[in-house]
Amino acid sequence: MRKFRKYTATALVAMMVAGMTMSGYQPADVSASQESEYIIVTKDKKSMKTVESKYNTMIDTQEQNRDFLKDENVLVSKMTAKEADIVNKDQKVVSVEKNTMVNASETESTTAAKEDQGTDSQWNLKSIHVDKAKDTATDEKVKVALLDSGIDYQEGLNVKERVNLIEDDNEFSPMFEDSSNHGTSIASLIVSNNGKVKGINKNVELYSARILDENKQAPISRVVEGIYWAIDKKVNIISISFGTNQYSEALKQAIDEANAKGILVIAAAGNQGENGTDNVEYPAAFENVVAVGSVDSKAEVSDFSSTGKEVDVVAPGEAVRATGAFGETMVTSGTSMAVPHVVGAASLLWQKDTSKSKDFIKDLLEESARNVGDKESYGNGLIDYEYAEKQYTKAEEQYEQGQDIELKDNTKTIKTYNNSSDENKVSGTWSAKGHQEYLTENNVNIPAMKDGAVYPDKDDSGVPGMTENPDFHGLYERRHSGNEEVNYLASYRFMIKIGNEYGKGKTYTSVSKADIPGLTDTSYSRIRSMMANLQKKSFFKNYSNANKKAFVFGVAMHTSTDTFAHSTYRYYNGTWYSITHAINEKKGQYKKNEADNSKFVPERFDMAYRAERNTLYRYQGKRSDVAVCHDFHAANDPDKYYPSNPAFKVKRISKYGTQVHLSDANVIAHFATINYN
Repeated sequence: MRKFRKYTATALVAMMVAGMTMSGYQPADVSASQESEYIIVTKDKKSMKTVESKYNTMIDTQEQNRDFLKDENVLVSKMTAKEADIVNKDQKVVSVEKNTMVNASETESTTAAKEDQGTDSQWNLKSIHVDKAKDTATDEKVKVALLDSGIDYQEGLNVKERVNLIEDDNEFSPMFEDSSNHGTSIASLIVSNNGKVKGINKNVELYSARILDENKQAPISRVVEGIYWAIDKKVNIISISFGTNQYSEALKQAIDEANAKGILVIAAAGNQGENGTDNVEYPAAFENVVAVGSVDSKAEVSDFSSTGKEVDVVAPGEAVRATGAFGETMVTSGTSMAVPHVVGAASLLWQKDTSKSKDFIKDLLEESARNVGDKESYGNGLIDYEYAEKQYTKAEEQYEQGQDIELKDNTKTIKTYNNSSDENKVSGTWSAKGHQEYLTENNVNIPAMKDGAVYPDKDDSGVPGMTENPDFHGLYERRHSGNEEVNYLASYRFMIKIGNEYGKGKTYTSVSKADIPGLTDTSYSRIRSMMANLQKKSFFKNYSNANKKAFVFGVAMHTSTDTFAHSTYRYYNGTWYSITHAINEKKGQYKKNEADNSKFVPERFDMAYRAERNTLYRYQGKRSDVAVCHDFHAANDPDKYYPSNPAFKVKRISKYGTQVHLSDANVIAHFATINYN
């Protein structure tokens, strides 16, 4: 039978009329001069312009440079509580609320019988019967928008389109755009096809909106902006693995708009389970959102999973294997991880006929779920793709006749698994850094290496910007110093040697310039200066020797991968042109930042990913010190990476290879194939 949960629209209106107590807005009760950021929702476009003009001394939207919010009559401005009180009383204003933060949800009838199946690393897929789903390509793909922390460019993680909605944070490489690994791990559970982690539906067309920062947080305004971006992209499903306890009218308005456009919104119930009951977070708590709780390998609700009448379904979310930084496998927990299982199953059902409505897909998922426990913990139960697929035709007939979908109770035996090994790995990691542990040989410290990989793009590193600091960004010349040559191969080798010294308990001073053929005096000085400043950072001082080595290897990795963004050329209209960040129609570059656009000559990023993996292998001791500069070389498939008519070329790679004394004939020949003088 179809089940009804959550607040009704009438109840929400009543709560709002009773004083907007849920909106996040509070009358002036703090210092009149203390400013906070507020979201202002106006009735329409004309009202928005009137409000902006009328309260121009209070409302400052100069820093609001995103169109998606203003297009929906939403303003974001810093104001005092007294000013917010005044604006809120205007008849043209729907609501005024504090721009509170959301947090990633990562932490970690008849009841069906259970049957233990032993140990299986893919227990999560098998428990919802999606492991045998047919891998059938479809002409019309289901479009999924993942609102999260971004998705690192990786083999087997195909992203149709990316957008970065974090203001003042536009300088980053798509190789490392996900500083927390949260979005990457969720994406892998939906679409991964890398041989290690199997995603549910690799035929999904994935859209990534980067809204969560390195702390896995975002203000409500950025979430709202992400939802409107997804609406603009005409997606079928929006995946949300974060939440807040604070009701937001601006967020509700955006969710309502998505629903009105036929979009299925699936969100994490939250990780407040250990704080009592009835604590499902927003936006999952909204009536028109599928709220997802988490279960473990025994099909028992996770201790951390939020509960309440708003829960719709549950899915695997405790100690689940996913793909993290650099393509490595991680074990992670949280209702965040339960969401992609539901998104994947929904996409498989929807791709059978994309003309079906979101309500049909939602009802089919919920009605076909297996009842495994009480309603407030498990909702309608554990999703079951196989049963939903078998009942599809019957559900379709009922729905098209205007009937509620009513299916026979799913009493199929639930197979449970012994996942104690992976559960033990993450049991001690439920901290602010987040509920995850890597399954990586030779104890590679992935988090420290990832921090190092993103470090050169940060202002406090002292070396952001490729033209000012080419040694750290793979640029072949120093443009502010008479175009002095910068041998990126030598710079990389210098940093790797420095990293090795830190691993021994020594410092950068242990490596001399004479150890690095091809390194210029300027590069030697600049890299040493950065290392000297790094040693003063408190986080680096507190690192173990292994962490220091991993961090510096990450910095070196940034240099090698950036080479394929900043020192590459593309053949266009009979001429080889440098790939740049600026628009240049003569070069066939019609958008800004094509150099860092993974869709613009994507073969560059395939090569960069090989270089990234080589640095990781080097840390693991799988590559000799003699051949450090071979890390720029893709040896596994030369026909793919070094064809006779390459899609791109790399400036001076042969010349710089000679300077660093490359001797391997194959490497020299392959570099010559992609060399541009």
